[in-house]
Amino acid sequence: MGPEGTFSDEAARKIHSTGINITYTGTFAEALVRVTEVPDSVAVVPIENSVAGTVAQVQDSLVRNKLVILGEINLLIEYALLTNTEPENVKLCFAHPQALEQSSNFLSKNLPNAQSQLTRSNVDSGIQFFEAVESGKGAVAAIVPASYAEAHPEWKKASGIQDYHNNTTRFLVVRTRKENEILDYSRKKTTLYVEFQEDRSGLLYQLLSVFNLFQINLCRLESRPAKDTPWAYVFYVDFYNTEHTKACLDVMRVTNFNYKILGSYDLIDRLA
Repeated sequence: MGPEGTFSDEAARKIHSTGINITYTGTFAEALVRVTEVPDSVAVVPIENSVAGTVAQVQDSLVRNKLVILGEINLLIEYALLTNTEPENVKLCFAHPQALEQSSNFLSKNLPNAQSQLTRSNVDSGIQFFEAVESGKGAVAAIVPASYAEAHPEWKKASGIQDYHNNTTRFLVVRTRKENEILDYSRKKTTLYVEFQEDRSGLLYQLLSVFNLFQINLCRLESRPAKDTPWAYVFYVDFYNTEHTKACLDVMRVTNFNYKILGSYDLIDRLA
């Protein structure tokens, strides 16, 4: 997601190599649609933040758009504050919703009089801040990436304003799923989308019992509303692969729930 300088852009550049172009989109959903339309392309999108949790828009799009996960990138997230006045005098603060959530303690203590103006991206927050300053809109501020603030030191009032200094976002690298996609379970992790064929007690226990049978360690289990049935739910499961992964998945095929493998992948620095 653009413009240039966002955290998504920074993550994409970790796998960028000569001859590969980076194209920016306005939303995460748009990026995941575009990758299905452009041959030999990949999308880099955030899936989970260590503080704010899952990016639901991306998680749902992975299933809807028939994509496969190639790898994940972990990026330390650091925010800074730009202002044209002292923080306590700020009346309007431009910020992306994720930045607001991840910096809520700092904002409540230091910008007690500021109203929040939501933006499309963290860099867009900076762009709108400078537009407001130029047009004389008064006491304004913006939450921006630390790298963006470094380019504007005369406006930077604080850095490292995120609530937790180990604040990390997990990005996924995805592409269009091929016909008869073959997955490699020697990779570190596998992600599943699971839906039940019925509603009764013990279904979640049954699901977890299969993983326990093969001593497979889950690293994420999350429920999400099923889109076609009110108050029904699906599950997203991440687990660490072992030599028993294939056997575990084979057993799951004869149980009372359906699943789709969204990818089997490693933590990556660069695509091969």
